[in-house]
Amino acid sequence: MRIHDLVNGVQTAPELFINAAVAQAVRSGKLPYILSYAPIASMNPFQRLLYCRAEKSGYVIVPSLRFNDLGKVSWKGRSVIHLHWLASVLSEIKNPEEALGEIEKFQGLLEEWKARGHRILWTMHNVLPHACQYPDYEIMLRKCIIKYADAIHILSKTSVQAASRFFDLPEGKTFHVPHPSYEGWYPNISDSVTAKLDLGLSSAEFVFLQFGSLQRYKGTTELIRAFQKLENFVPDRRLRLVIAGKPTDKRYLAEIRTITDESLNITVIPNAMEDRDLQTLFNASDVVVAPYTDTLNSGTALLAATFGRPFVAPNIGAISDTYIQDHSLLYSACDPDGLVSALLRSLTYSTNRSQLKNIMMDHRPEKISTTFFKLTSKYLFDK
Repeated sequence: MRIHDLVNGVQTAPELFINAAVAQAVRSGKLPYILSYAPIASMNPFQRLLYCRAEKSGYVIVPSLRFNDLGKVSWKGRSVIHLHWLASVLSEIKNPEEALGEIEKFQGLLEEWKARGHRILWTMHNVLPHACQYPDYEIMLRKCIIKYADAIHILSKTSVQAASRFFDLPEGKTFHVPHPSYEGWYPNISDSVTAKLDLGLSSAEFVFLQFGSLQRYKGTTELIRAFQKLENFVPDRRLRLVIAGKPTDKRYLAEIRTITDESLNITVIPNAMEDRDLQTLFNASDVVVAPYTDTLNSGTALLAATFGRPFVAPNIGAISDTYIQDHSLLYSACDPDGLVSALLRSLTYSTNRSQLKNIMMDHRPEKISTTFFKLTSKYLFDK
């Protein structure tokens, strides 16, 4: 696979670029637009879903491991450099002087790309990195990118307002295309009873699932405390909380372990899951919970909809956009009892099939990808 070739040095970034251009040109008979992107989200299929209609839209996709690998081949007038998450740019800095140096280097890349005729597109996945050490310099980096970007892609309608606390997104070069669902990506043939048995759970248990990397902003410890309160409110119900995801911070995992020791009804699976195993987790669950303390966009919201599961989460950002038809299980992030109340409501909640159907229709990957490339062409190439 191409990404493995990049990682192992079998192919260089320029070789990948040229091979992709030739392959597309042979198939279509036309000179393609080329979209090169970085960084690669190896654990999240978001990028593949977003780009799934590239060929039909006249584009060919070229992955890059690092920002420095982008733009090595000039392809004037028909090349897009697509920037995703920016956290790696300043992740290793130790002081403000190093931060300034890295921002200057990145500005040099932006200027070089523009000089070679590449168009620059940035998808703003979050306003700032979670728990960033030097927020002022993260803001400076984003202002720099906004200056040089030809277009900015946002995933939620509230992104412009959320960003305005730190920087402005120019209306004339900002467009909205939401996160795609995961329809067709993950296997989904398991039934609920079998899935619970596969996890060692009883079919009589009402199961809450938190899925995703274990990071502080995901609110795992807050969820555990809320679940323990819920158990006291409904002592006659058999409840189970399953927490599944790869830890990014060993100290945070230790905190989670410490407080889960207080309950026999909490299962922690601290590792990345294979794609084929997600159906077991989601089909075993009765409700999916994403108790984020801070977020702009949520892939988990679309995962819950993809597997037809009710979704408990704060009423913010793209979550509010996605579940606009029914906010019954969303709660105010400012309410200290909001999460517990939402969990309690979910015990008697009847799934809104109409809402789930509309979410899946509006976020179908083919539809999202087609719209993404249509707007990319409009904003970058006046097509």
